[in-house]
Amino acid sequence: MEKGIVHFLHDDNASFLEVAAAKSGDLIVKILDVQGRMAKTIIEKVEQGVQELCVNLNDLGSGNYVLNTFIGDTFIKAFRFFKS
Repeated sequence: MEKGIVHFLHDDNASFLEVAAAKSGDLIVKILDVQGRMAKTIIEKVEQGVQELCVNLNDLGSGNYVLNTFIGDTFIKAFRFFKS
């Protein structure tokens, strides 16, 4: 059963996750640098349905990252992005 759908929107000014959750729960975002080291973890409560979450990436240095999304323990999607 599908737990949800996540889209990541990122530019130099702001970053957002658009989440369509099949049920309420924890959205876990794990951001790794190019060497695979954990750079940041974010946990947000999400409700069933569609919502947009603002993601603060200001504390990350410039470089390439991978953003992995999970709902609970279930992996949803990975996104690669560059932070300038």
